[in-house]
Amino acid sequence: MRRLAGWMLMTAVLAGCDTNSSPTSPSTTGLSTATLTATLERAIQDEYRAEAIYQGVLGDFGPVLPFTNVLGAEERHSAAVGRLFAARSLAVPPSTSTVASVPHFASVAAACAAGVVAERENIALYDELLRADLPADVRQVFSNNRSASLVNHLPAFERCY
Repeated sequence: MRRLAGWMLMTAVLAGCDTNSSPTSPSTTGLSTATLTATLERAIQDEYRAEAIYQGVLGDFGPVLPFTNVLGAEERHSAAVGRLFAARSLAVPPSTSTVASVPHFASVAAACAAGVVAERENIALYDELLRADLPADVRQVFSNNRSASLVNHLPAFERCY
């Protein structure tokens, strides 16, 4: 009887598992593939741009905080968006931003002030993108990236100038 009860419990648990609802698995929504791809492109290019700006600050001023820490986070953000492309068998686009193509600043304080603006713009971008009917995995990554900008990056830049 115990074996039967255990088998029934295991069957019920397994029947309730849906591998497509995993945050790392792509799911479908009302968005077309082209619209979703464009949405992912906007997110990753914004992350790439932040990386290039913060790399430029480090190149100009050396390993200054909070840029060393935030750069690593931005690299993780773009990698997370890159995995969303890969999960859909889409090529991860290269960055359209380079250290040479982004603004440079006269001082660390000026760079911090620009960091505040950049993080606010990043938060606003994710606010806009999150209004769409996104797949669960995309929504999770976008929400995580937005939260890191709001809770960690923005306050760090606000404190540094």
